Amino acid sequence: MSEPIYLDHAATSAPKPAAVAARVQRYLAEEGFSAGRGSYRRAEGIGREIAAARGAIASLINAAAPNRIVFTGGGTESLNLVLQGLLKPGDHVIATDLEHNSVLRPLAWLTEQRDVDVTFVVPEASGAVLPASIQAAITPKTRLICCVHASNVTGIIQPVAEIGRIAREQGVLTLVDAAQTLGHLPFDIAELGCDFLAAPGHKGLLGPLGTGLLYVAPGREDELQPLILGGTGTQSEQAHQPLELPFKLESGSRNVPGLLGLCAAMETVTPEFVEAEMIRQRDLTDRLIAGFTNIDGVEVVLPEAHRVGVVSITIADQDPRIVETILDGSFGIETRSGFHCAPRTHAWLGTVEAGGTLRFSVGHSTTPDQIAQAVEAIRQLTAI
Repeated sequence: MSEPIYLDHAATSAPKPAAVAARVQRYLAEEGFSAGRGSYRRAEGIGREIAAARGAIASLINAAAPNRIVFTGGGTESLNLVLQGLLKPGDHVIATDLEHNSVLRPLAWLTEQRDVDVTFVVPEASGAVLPASIQAAITPKTRLICCVHASNVTGIIQPVAEIGRIAREQGVLTLVDAAQTLGHLPFDIAELGCDFLAAPGHKGLLGPLGTGLLYVAPGREDELQPLILGGTGTQSEQAHQPLELPFKLESGSRNVPGLLGLCAAMETVTPEFVEAEMIRQRDLTDRLIAGFTNIDGVEVVLPEAHRVGVVSITIADQDPRIVETILDGSFGIETRSGFHCAPRTHAWLGTVEAGGTLRFSVGHSTTPDQIAQAVEAIRQLTAI
């Protein structure tokens, strides 16, 4: 069998750029020391590289300053920093039926443990949340609106800028989950208008797993309580956690090899790269949808929507989990089946009883030939 075809970029980008692997390897083999924990030259050099990654990400999203970027262990940690660090008993939160379990499960815990009230807004038939529906759900106790930027099941891009405008008018904070968009779509955080933006470093940013970030808008750091307290490498004589970013929310030794890999990845992920990849991946996605649409028994979930490179399908009388296994074993095509950690989305789509959907997601390493092979494999499977 030829080299496997990887079409699960919504889970993580693969393979990583060669420069990412090389930088991680060099750190592990030749360096290995901590960052921000010593003033000797090599440690300070590592610190400068991590600062460069922070600056590159701030530049990519047009953040006001690099210290607005807080490094975390992943998108899930970033979301929890806001949800658990912000919300108090009696607060009201608005979320959508499109959210990932990284939002749903913290909200369930907060409902039970802190008496936080949650309203879930249902998307329109198009797959997008109507900003007016968000506005209608706002109450005097609404503290936060949480919205995924693009669904990891349907790929559909949500109107987060308009939602942010409504929130600002009502004095409500906003949290955007950019797991499927950062690195795939051009970003201007000022135009997006959110107070917090959470994202992994290992998906569209092409960095290693175990890396993530949280953008905190100016002044909003005062709203957050850190989840973990401890060493920051600064103000070590103080008994209390520093109040300034990023140190307020970054305790303990960071994932230095991961962050150095992310720094190396950011040499590739420039605004020009993101713009070009958006156009290229849109073409690949259109090819995938067009190919599946012409196969009897295959239904593309919301094929005509404005989306990132995520396409879910259902196949008549077929369990998507079994199809995933066959695609891998017989065709060497790696996809993702099931509920994709988004159970409310599948409940809304009506795909729970079918076992979810079969998801194809494109990325930086996807080629037109791989798309053609994936379509042909589904054609052959449905002809059996």
